[in-house]
Amino acid sequence: MRVRSVLVLAALTATVLTAAPASAAPDSDPQGPVIGGHYGHGANGPGSYATLIDVHEIKPYKGKPGGGGGKPGGGGGGGKPAPAPNCSNDQAFQAESGYQALSWRIGNDTAHLNPATVPGHLGNVTDELQASWNAWTGAPAVTQSTGSSVTKYTANTVNDILWGRTGGSLATTYTWRWSNGDVESDVVFDKGVTWAHIPESGDGCNEAVGGYDVANIATHEFGHVYGLDHPAGARWATMYAYGYSGETLKRDPESAELQGIDALY
Repeated sequence: MRVRSVLVLAALTATVLTAAPASAAPDSDPQGPVIGGHYGHGANGPGSYATLIDVHEIKPYKGKPGGGGGKPGGGGGGGKPAPAPNCSNDQAFQAESGYQALSWRIGNDTAHLNPATVPGHLGNVTDELQASWNAWTGAPAVTQSTGSSVTKYTANTVNDILWGRTGGSLATTYTWRWSNGDVESDVVFDKGVTWAHIPESGDGCNEAVGGYDVANIATHEFGHVYGLDHPAGARWATMYAYGYSGETLKRDPESAELQGIDALY
């Protein structure tokens, strides 16, 4: 009888394990984004779903001004305001170091901003964001519009732009590939960061203004939406993985980065 009980228990256990799904396919992620997780079930038609394929962050630089000394911060700080500009214009610009491509190309020609999430002191940022899209010459044109109401990155077939919480980055881009092959990216700017419209100083670093320039960081993030990765090194590249307070140089992609766009499109 004892042997039989063990066999019955084993059979029941096997049945339970077989009935469990091989992998979870979450529509929400209370513990954070799950690379490879499935989202947006049915949003793109019956049976459709989106797989999260990438999460890209730009971190605030925590070292000494200029980026030549000190170590890049791990992004911690939870979006704390920058105490003072740490972008230095004392160093000569370094040579370009090429580009790195990701595994997708943009799949939508419109980006939708939720203006209700924009920090009040910034006012209307639509033109600024449009200029950041336009900076990527050679890439498919994207129209920056308003009308979004989402308050978190959401797999909904739309490229959404919003201010929210990123957990320590200046901004984060989330990219999904839908089951029909379409690509969607959402860009979230951290609302806890000190954002500013920084006047151009002519050399890409305005040492008189603290905070992080909206267009500077937006151009970087939109590069991810178009399919560019962080390059190795390349402190002066738009796609460099760290952002500086007082910095504006990322508004204008380097020629090597535009060559990367040409290669993708």
